Formats: sequence, structure tokens, C-alpha cells
Amino acid sequence: MSFDVEARAKYRLADGDILLCEGQSRELVGRAAMYRSEPDELYFQNTLIRFRAHHEILPEFALLVFRAYQHSGVFSEIAKATTNIAHLGLRRFQELPFPLPPRITQEAIIDCARDIQSSIDATLTAMSNIIRTATDLPGVARNLLILEGVEIGDPGDSDSRVRVTWQQAADVVAEDSPIVYGILQPGPDIDDGSGIPYVRGQDLQDGFILQDQLRRTSQSIARRYERSSLNPGDVLLGIIRSLRVAVVPQELSGANITQGTARIRPGNDLDSSYLAHWLSSEAAQGWFRSRLRGIDMPGLNLRDVRQLPVPVRDLNTQRQIAEALNEVTAAHQSVLRDAQSAVGRLQGLEREFTASCAFGEMARWITQTTAGEESESLSSRILTRVKEAASKQQKKPTSRPPRSSKKGSKRISLKSSTNPEAVLAALQEASAPLEPEHLFRQLALADSAVDSFYAALRELKQLRQIVIVRPNDTDVKISAAK
Repeated sequence: MSFDVEARAKYRLADGDILLCEGQSRELVGRAAMYRSEPDELYFQNTLIRFRAHHEILPEFALLVFRAYQHSGVFSEIAKATTNIAHLGLRRFQELPFPLPPRITQEAIIDCARDIQSSIDATLTAMSNIIRTATDLPGVARNLLILEGVEIGDPGDSDSRVRVTWQQAADVVAEDSPIVYGILQPGPDIDDGSGIPYVRGQDLQDGFILQDQLRRTSQSIARRYERSSLNPGDVLLGIIRSLRVAVVPQELSGANITQGTARIRPGNDLDSSYLAHWLSSEAAQGWFRSRLRGIDMPGLNLRDVRQLPVPVRDLNTQRQIAEALNEVTAAHQSVLRDAQSAVGRLQGLEREFTASCAFGEMARWITQTTAGEESESLSSRILTRVKEAASKQQKKPTSRPPRSSKKGSKRISLKSSTNPEAVLAALQEASAPLEPEHLFRQLALADSAVDSFYAALRELKQLRQIVIVRPNDTDVKISAAK
């Protein structure tokens, strides 16, 4: 994009800037990432919120806090949804509380979080490699057992080395059941118990049909497409986008399919399970992919499916190969489920540790260890209100009270920052010790001044110009030193 001089100054990113997704699905709204000066000139647009950390805040700590807000649901709680997109909102984001431990504590928290994140990332990478290998394993095994190292042949060829005769798929189906696709327009879902189930491409997974999610069409529409009705043992192939394969079970006898699914009914010389494994092999899938047409909705013509070369052996050998491959795929699915479950647990652990390090138990422990009990108690007053503040955002009225029209009424202007001198002066003028919230309001500070407010308190405490007392587990009193 072209930017004028003013826009360049406003929208150019600086090292350490954090960008957050302003509009996203509810569970992902507020996703954050940090700019680290690469590329050296970069700008952002209006679907993102930029956060540039105060000098008292380390950018890495701010990133950790925002990731914790996303993982713990704070962002999703304050976001407002329109259709299926949730919007964080700049004002709602600005009004969120932000934990402010001392810099030494921030550094310790960052070091701790980085070590844990590195371990989780390494394990997730290893799990991803396992999943990738496990995903490729069945296709490789099918190639090995079915082809035994030879290439796909042309229909009519025979290979004595592997005792295979190559035939077109159209020639190995039952004589009265050509390869077909199904219903063009199934109509509204019939859920009164009288409907006929039909299978779509997305209902095929891992060699099986996901029966719990099948939709149902009317009996009259099913009768018009009786030519594509299903028998047990039929093999289904997705022909739009996905090339998934499944064998029809006994329970779906009489069901139907859509135009995105091809039905292949094996003849007497072909085993259903063997054919399904061949259609799922790397070789057959590659043959199909080379013939896909279209960009947005790539698909196969039935002519291509009918022309697929099929390696035909004697039935006994087919069944032996299918049985061996059934064992391989069952083991593969077990490994895949375990690996995916481990990934889910690791991602859950990542969410928990992020919140714990940012404003949970880990943050409190590190704060007390590095900065002492007084600093811990001050910062915890904000930390413990993160959820409370987020929930209050939902209850705020949308309309604003009308402004007074009386002459002489004054609008209070809140200050965006403060300094140690102003804080100490307010404490010296007070007739009694003040709670942090009362002191904050007395100074007429805006929410954006919270960083400078607690920075001033820390500096005054280090100079021993203020006294912080905790009369009980929840209250904090601050007064000027005498």
C-alpha cells in the first residue's frame, strides 16, 4: 500500500510492538504476535490492534499477558460478536487491567515462561512429526503390499512377477451396477424418522462412514435416485475436494449418496476391502490427484474414476492382503489417536502455564521471590481482578447518560500519567492512610495511568518515602513516611 507521511508515522511498527487480532472467531479473538524488526519496514492495518509497551513494561511480558488473556477466555468474554466474528474493540481492550510487577520480576517470569514454552514447542514438534509419519504410513503400506514395488500398469497388462492383471475400474464392478454418483439436491433434512440417510464426501473418514452425522432425504427423492442406493460392501470414493474412501456397512443398506461421492460396487472377482485399500493407496490417490479439475472445488469426473487401473489377483490373495492392511491401518489409527491426544494435552498445558506465569500462581510465587511481599501484594490487587473486570465489561450499559446542560458544570479531565512527586503530595495531604484505589481516584487518573501510578509507588517505597501496611489478607494501606 502507499502511505502518506502522516500515515507512515502513525502505522509503522517499532521493534517490540505487539499486534492483536481485533476481529476473529470468539476463541481466537485477541491472538497476539510481536514484531521483531523483520522486515525492517512494516505497517499494520485496521483489523489489528497495536500495543506499544510503556517503558516500565517489557514487551515479552506484555505478549505473555495477552496470550494468557486469550487462552483463559478474558478476550472472548469482553468481545462482542457479529454473526460468527467476535470483535475485541479498542475501548474494551484499553479498559482491561494489566498486571505490573517490578522489572526484575518481569524478567524472571519471561525466563520461566520461555523455558517452559521451549520444552512444549519441542514436544509439539516431535508429536507433529509422529502424526505426519503415521498419516503417511497406510498409503506407503498399501503401495508395498499391493504393488510390491511395481508401477501402475495399463488396463489389459499382466505382470507375472506379482501375479497381477490390470483392469479398468469400470470392468471390475457388478454388471448391473455401474459406477455412479448420487442425489443432486437432497432437499431439507428429514428428521421425523421417515427419511433415508445419504452419505456426503465429508462423512467419509479413515475408511469408515461417520453414521452419527448423516443427513436424511425424503423417500420420494431417494426413489428418484434408486440407481445410486447402497448395498453392504459397496466402496465409496469422495470425488469433490476430498478423495476419501470407505466401505458401506450392513446398517446402511438402502441408504444413498450425493453427487460428491462415487459408488463402486465390486463384482464377484473383487474383494471390497482390497478395493478400498487400493483406492486409498499412494499410487491410486496420486493417479486421481493428477486428474482433478477446478481450483475452488477441485473434483473428478466419473470418467476418470471408471478409467482407474485396478490390480486384480485371485480372491484368496486379495483377502490376505486386505487383512494385513486392516491390521496396519488399525495400528496406525491407534498411534494417531495417541499422538493427537498428547498434542491436545500439551496445548492445554500451554494454556494453563501461560495464565499461571502471567497472573496466576506462578506469577505470584516469582513476584514474592524476586520483589518481596509488599510489591507482590500491590500487583496482586490488579492480578486478582482480571476475570472480574472482564465480566463487568459485559454488564456495562450501552447508552451513555446525557450531559448536563446547566451552565457552570465542569467536565473532569483525567490525567493519563502521574509521577512520584504527585503521589507523595497526595499522601501527605491525606488525613489517614489510603487504599491504592482511593489514592488512584484522588489523583484523578485515567485507566491508562495505572503503569505510571504503580511505578511511582515502587520508586517511593525504594526511597522509603511511603509506608505500605497490610492489616489483613485483602487490604492494603499506604501513607507518607514521617
